[in-house]
Amino acid sequence: MYKFWGIAVLLFIVITYLLSKATIKENRTEAGERIWRYGNGRSTYWRVLSLCSFGITIVIMLIMHFSGIAIV
Repeated sequence: MYKFWGIAVLLFIVITYLLSKATIKENRTEAGERIWRYGNGRSTYWRVLSLCSFGITIVIMLIMHFSGIAIV
């Protein structure tokens, strides 16, 4: 069970890092500096990013499970 959670957490962190590197600059300029700094721009961005990363992690874990890769 520890192997499963270790893989899942590591995969989530890597996916979150890669998505943030790819999208943070574009989102920051699109939202505007004032909203990003003082408004809810950052919290909304990180909430959506973490939900997307969670979904991608679940899909990858399901693909690993159904393809026969032992993760437990």
